[in-house]
Amino acid sequence: MRDSSALRGFFFTGTDTGVGKTLIAGAIAKALAEAGKRVGVMKPLESGCRQDHGQLIPLDALFLKKMSGAADDLSLVCPYALALPLAPGIAAEKEQVAISLETIATVFARIAARHDLVLVEGAGGLMAPVTPEHLTVDLIRLLGLPLIIVARAGLGTINHTLLTVKQAQQEGLAVRGVILNKTSPEPDESEETNPGVIEKFSGVRLLGVVPYIDNAARQDQAFLSCLARSSIDLSLLR
Repeated sequence: MRDSSALRGFFFTGTDTGVGKTLIAGAIAKALAEAGKRVGVMKPLESGCRQDHGQLIPLDALFLKKMSGAADDLSLVCPYALALPLAPGIAAEKEQVAISLETIATVFARIAARHDLVLVEGAGGLMAPVTPEHLTVDLIRLLGLPLIIVARAGLGTINHTLLTVKQAQQEGLAVRGVILNKTSPEPDESEETNPGVIEKFSGVRLLGVVPYIDNAARQDQAFLSCLARSSIDLSLLR
C-alpha cells in the first residue's frame, strides 16, 4: 500500500452504478478549488465512452476536469477510455486493452505531485473488475487512499451501503464517510430515517445528503459548488 500521508486524496466509490459518483465528486472538486485548494482529479478507467471522429471521449473524466479546473491532460485524468458499456475489466478484455494498475498508480503520483489533493473516481462499486485479475478494491489499496462511499438516498440504500462499508473494512480500506444522493424526484419516506440508521450500524460518519438535481442544474457549475458547500461536510476533505 502506498503512503497516503505522502499522496493526499480520496477515492470515490458507489454502492452501485448510477448513484451519482461523478456528480458528487465534481461538485466537491469545484467547491474545494473555489476554497483555494489545488485539486487534481482522476477517473482512471471509464467504459461506455462515446466516439468522436474516431477518438473515445470519457465524459465523466471530462466533467471532473472541468469542475476542478485542473490543467492536466485528459489522457492523464483518464488513462484508460473504453467503448463498451461494461465493467472496465470486462470491456478492456473484449477490446483487447491491457490495463496496468501500476501505470494508473504512476499517473496518480504524477498528478498528486502538483496538487494539494486528488479526487479519484472509480467505476461502479468496490467489486467491479478492473483487469482480468483485479477488482476496484485492489486499485484503491494500491493507491492507499481513504474511501468516500456515494449511495442512493432512498429505499434499499441501507443494505447496499452497509454491505459496501463492511466489505471495504474487511479489505483493509479506510472509509472516511458516506454521502447519500437523491437520484429520483419522487418522494421516499425512507430518506428521513436512512441517514441515522446507516451511521448507527456502519459506525461511519455521514458526510452529507444531496437533494435531487435535475438535468439543467447539473450543467451549472456555480450551483453544484454551492450545493456541495451546503449539503456536504467538506471539512474532512481539506
